[in-house]
Amino acid sequence: MTFKNAFLVLLAPALMGLMLTAGCTRLPVKVDMVENKAPVTIKDPAELAPIKLQRVGINIRRGTAIGVYKSNFVTCYSFIDNVFWNQGRVLGRDTEFEDLFYEEMKAANFNVVGNPKKMFAGLIRDELQPAYLIGAQVEEIKMEVCDHISIWSGLPQFVQSGKGSIKVQWQVFSPFTKKVVYETITKGMADIETPSANGEMIILNESFAAASSNLAADEEFVALLMKDWRTNLDIRAVDEVELRVLEQKSYTSPIQENIDLIRFGVVTIETGLGHGSGVFISPTLIMTNHHVIEGQEIVRVVLTSGRKILGEVVRKHPERDVALVQVEDSGHQPVPMRMRPLKMAEDIYAVGAPWFKELSGTVTKGIVSKFSSNRYGLEDIQADVDIQPGNSGGPLLDGNGNLVALSYAGIGDITVPGSRASIGINFFIPIYDAVDKLKITMRKRKRVESPTVAQ
Repeated sequence: MTFKNAFLVLLAPALMGLMLTAGCTRLPVKVDMVENKAPVTIKDPAELAPIKLQRVGINIRRGTAIGVYKSNFVTCYSFIDNVFWNQGRVLGRDTEFEDLFYEEMKAANFNVVGNPKKMFAGLIRDELQPAYLIGAQVEEIKMEVCDHISIWSGLPQFVQSGKGSIKVQWQVFSPFTKKVVYETITKGMADIETPSANGEMIILNESFAAASSNLAADEEFVALLMKDWRTNLDIRAVDEVELRVLEQKSYTSPIQENIDLIRFGVVTIETGLGHGSGVFISPTLIMTNHHVIEGQEIVRVVLTSGRKILGEVVRKHPERDVALVQVEDSGHQPVPMRMRPLKMAEDIYAVGAPWFKELSGTVTKGIVSKFSSNRYGLEDIQADVDIQPGNSGGPLLDGNGNLVALSYAGIGDITVPGSRASIGINFFIPIYDAVDKLKITMRKRKRVESPTVAQ
């Protein structure tokens, strides 16, 4: 083969590209110039509500021109003029966006959950759950790409560089209210100078990362995450701090005489993913099951009156399955605790929200069936009083209406696969053991001396 023929062979791909594109019209795409803003300064991530990117959508029709390939016949050349969405080399993968969002928010010191490096994220016991879920929808992508060729042979190098911009619409969703509570739009831009394989995707990903960083610079977004967050005293260090609770005067008359007042001390606890029950043991402290609030720091408390307030999980003991939720003092009615053990066949009453939140305050009756130990070697009270899913964390009361235990487990109908309905074999946590595991000390009430009458 002569040198001339060899040169024509090397030049053939470029000539073929010219012939293929000679009759094509390039669709214009201009990259937006976007400022990369500095994130809002956050000293302590715990000051912000935990967030997680839940969903990424791309509102761009397949085959839409999202960029152009620059051509200078020296370092850049492509057989096509435009970059098209979800065709050829540009195939979007939402999981990459999720990883980039986590990294950008973590770098900006946000309280972000869902670490992509944790293989069992979502399955770890007591893992922090998001208070807000973030949704992102990509509305616009623009890029200018250099598809690199060899300056000696004109052959493609299969690497790209260039710049791009992206527009993202963000929504912040509250699992508590089941509503979108905030919306905003940010843009991001990236300029990739080093040629890389799949350079178009790198430009796209880095532009999304920049848009995420600009969300971290949104002061209204940060203000939302700080609102009503950690307004209560932090008493989470169970092993270091003993909690003193004022002892309430016990009920001595039959429960029927005080049941209306007792029901005002029982609450429904919403986590956004389900509900359970709880009981006031002081005007600001609610006792419930650990599995009801597991992974949560802030929960919604629904009072018997229907009023809804926020509570903070301040103390917990997973093995005993008990936890404390603190709320602001607003005249809440605590239920007196009876530390004296129950007796076999003693009458007892359960109060809670079986199955549905609308059934909160439901009262059921039974007797003590047995005392046993659970898999942790901890004492359980077995009783036939009817409880259902939703009763968890609710009070078990003696015949006078004093708190003697917490509902926490039951055996369903084994003849029906997956059944959770009670068959009268249910288990309760003795209140004296719950108090002990949560490091609570009962503070005696001061006796009021009768005034001395002068003679």
